[in-house]
Amino acid sequence: MSTKGHILVLGEGVTGLTSAVFLAEAGYEVTIIAAHVPGDTSIEYTSPWAGAHWRTHADPRDTRMRDWDVQTYQYWQQIMERERLDPSLPQAGLKSYESHHYWNGPVREDLWWAPYVKDFRELSTSQEPLLSVNGQLPAEAQIQNAAASCSIAINVPQYLLYLQERAKSLGVKIIKARIKTDASLANVLKSAAATIEEHLLHQRGAPDCYVNASGLGAKKLCGDEAMYPIRGQTVLVKGEAERIRTQLGEGYNAYCIPRPGSGTTILGGTKEANNWSEDVDPATTDKILTQCSYIVPELLTGKDGGFEVVSVQCGLRPGRHGGARVEIEKVGDLNVVHAYGHAGAGYQNSVGSARLVVKLVNESMATRSLSARL
Repeated sequence: MSTKGHILVLGEGVTGLTSAVFLAEAGYEVTIIAAHVPGDTSIEYTSPWAGAHWRTHADPRDTRMRDWDVQTYQYWQQIMERERLDPSLPQAGLKSYESHHYWNGPVREDLWWAPYVKDFRELSTSQEPLLSVNGQLPAEAQIQNAAASCSIAINVPQYLLYLQERAKSLGVKIIKARIKTDASLANVLKSAAATIEEHLLHQRGAPDCYVNASGLGAKKLCGDEAMYPIRGQTVLVKGEAERIRTQLGEGYNAYCIPRPGSGTTILGGTKEANNWSEDVDPATTDKILTQCSYIVPELLTGKDGGFEVVSVQCGLRPGRHGGARVEIEKVGDLNVVHAYGHAGAGYQNSVGSARLVVKLVNESMATRSLSARL
């Protein structure tokens, strides 16, 4: 079967997988090479450690990121609607929840996203459930402003497997292999191409274009000094919270994100720039459990009146000064589309970012075709 070209994607996190699916749907022959795949739990593999849910981190002035987030919200709504109409479809692990946003002081963020989500409304602190929540909170943590909207929680392990199976059903080949990053980018890409040729027994030709979705690995792979880790520590507890909740206080965030269908909820969390440690900090765990105990009372089911902790984990988000890099680069005679550096917004950016990847691959392939004719 003829295709528009062969694309090699580096990385199988949510950015790489979503890009691979959309490229295959666009008619490309796609191969993924990655050191880690869904089911792996290495600290190097960011995507499995996410919460995750739809809550935009886009600066109001960042129209690109705003658009990515809105596209993802709408796309996930479509997936859930298809699953509702046909329960026999593979389940993505997405579910709509009422999401509560709490502020311990004035609302300093621009709620630009309010018109784009379902059922946005302000909440009164003099009515339930905030009346009871504030009744338990110490004075310095009292909620002064609140809003609600319809958001989407993601069962992250299930969603990654869903994307992988979707990719495979579209003919995407996945090679689990670690490529060396101690050479020039051009040589690393050529080494990756040689690796997939070896694994696939030359069933596919040389890649016509490369998509670099290597996440934090791009720091070494591309020599991109703008990349840095943003460490996050979370706690997985028994029970699925009734709703998503996020509380923004002075110097801290507290949140709870139910994992649909898993019987568990993620509590968080932290954002520690330039911290590479994968070690759990017990003091941070205690702080998360204390802060979340006020806003998620329905999960205080332990014998001691606290949470029933399943696990504590750390992940390293791929931060990048200047924002995510999604652009074309000519590396020697190779065509490359970079897609990395989404920080803590990888999931909510994923659909809009992947659609831009397809657009850039199309442009790169058109330029390549024109050059070949000249």
